Amino acid sequence: MENMPALAPTILDDPSDFTVVATDPAAMMTAQKSLILWCSRKIMAIKGEIITAKEQFDLAKKNKWNPAGWARELGKHEKREQYYRKIKIALEAGYYIVPPFPIDVFAIRTKRSSPIRYDGQNRDNHDQPAQTLPVGEGRYVDPKPERRSYNETNPDGKGGTKIEKYYWASDYAAVDFPFKLARSEIRAATDAALGLKVFDRLGVLPRQRAPDPIVCGQILVPNQPFYRWAEPKAVTFFVAWWLDTKTL
Repeated sequence: MENMPALAPTILDDPSDFTVVATDPAAMMTAQKSLILWCSRKIMAIKGEIITAKEQFDLAKKNKWNPAGWARELGKHEKREQYYRKIKIALEAGYYIVPPFPIDVFAIRTKRSSPIRYDGQNRDNHDQPAQTLPVGEGRYVDPKPERRSYNETNPDGKGGTKIEKYYWASDYAAVDFPFKLARSEIRAATDAALGLKVFDRLGVLPRQRAPDPIVCGQILVPNQPFYRWAEPKAVTFFVAWWLDTKTL
């Protein structure tokens, strides 16, 4: 293994896409540079699509045609350009793409002034979604909001009534790092990732408490349907990791 050469990116049929393969740290650095260049090409290509969509939108308005279709197309391309720009900035900041680990999210980025209510009888299912925002916009909050409750009188199915308690998300809560005894270096690395305002969500894995957790940042894929109970598609980046050798 020591004599194996570092593998360069493998070019596929489409010159705009390639497969990154690395077998050592030096190859990882080369791959990082290749991915940054790839993002630049993607952004330039999408800018061309934005120009075309904008021209068609303007022509539709000028000719008094319904421009709604081109408005949607323009918005879709703008979100894609924003997505690849965020990936490029994260790569340039030194964050490496890792597999799509299932993370326990502790911070989401949002511009909403208040959370989505999600009224219901279960007090623990009010987790808030992150927004796919441009770099630098919004603020980070805990996905688990503050909750309040109210009582409602409902039929009991037997000709009478019963009082039921309902919960609703009343306000956002401040970000709470899940590991209280994490070393200062880990907290500093996490704060730096939050300060960049490029990741849509931050979380840790494994989801349950473990002796060697990893902090990850995620950039959400745009233009995907939102399902409240489904995990959204995202690109995951490595932020920090620590290991206490006493646990080995």
